Amino acid sequence: MKREFRFTKFQGCGNDFLILDETGGRKTSDRIRSKLARKITDRHFQVGADGLMFLEPAKGFDCSMRLFEPAGNEGEMCGNGIRCIAAYLMDKLGKEEVDILTRDGLKHVSRMGKEYVVEMGQIRTRRADLKAYVTDKGRPDDSMLSMRFRADGKTFKGAIVNSGEPHIVVRARNLDVVDIVAIGESTNANKQRFPKGVNINFVKVTGQHTIKVRTYERGVYDETLACGTGATASAAVALMLGWVRRGQVDVLTRGGRLRIELDSGNHALMTGPAQRVYSGLACVDI
Repeated sequence: MKREFRFTKFQGCGNDFLILDETGGRKTSDRIRSKLARKITDRHFQVGADGLMFLEPAKGFDCSMRLFEPAGNEGEMCGNGIRCIAAYLMDKLGKEEVDILTRDGLKHVSRMGKEYVVEMGQIRTRRADLKAYVTDKGRPDDSMLSMRFRADGKTFKGAIVNSGEPHIVVRARNLDVVDIVAIGESTNANKQRFPKGVNINFVKVTGQHTIKVRTYERGVYDETLACGTGATASAAVALMLGWVRRGQVDVLTRGGRLRIELDSGNHALMTGPAQRVYSGLACVDI
């Protein structure tokens, strides 16, 4: 059966999303949302996007954000996506700051010129904070800033943190030679160790306060031009392990620049752009 869906497309650093606003009308069931995400994000036969986001009413918040990825699964959080949601909401509500409920809790977003500042919350590094994503044995308070994993026939040393999404961060000398899709697919095939999948970031340090990042995203099953939670995780690990000096970190992705700050309690701020691309009506066979 064909159904029509009115959407607005946004992008943040090349990470693009379709927004369906259901704050004032009929709510699509999660089953249909999952099927719709698998179809409408196809770049060849449909609109195309890295994710499909639904806005729902939420008491005490400006809205609730639900993200469905091209694989049809629901994600916990999305750093670039939440800036897009915030930009959409601020224009709709005539506000300069909004509170958005996500599966990772409250995210406060404010507008600063042409960019948006997101309070990402605390970067979590303990085994207890990652037990849903990695099954390695150990004590709940063990740090996960040093771990090894095998992928695509090679062994890598990295850190795994929760920045709203689970991210492995690996330092690299040359990003151009990294076959990040092969490594991502190989790692995510290991459901025994990573039962819900995991995002992977390769990081090159290019200055005292600057890093370059490439990210493979679970649920997208591919490299994306940028990943907000990945940029946050990468900058946080770089700061925690002393790869860069304390202070603001510029994260250069293939789609643009994000700025990450970390306070003494490891709470992160992410600053970056969000741009409305167009609105439309999609006809999808569900």
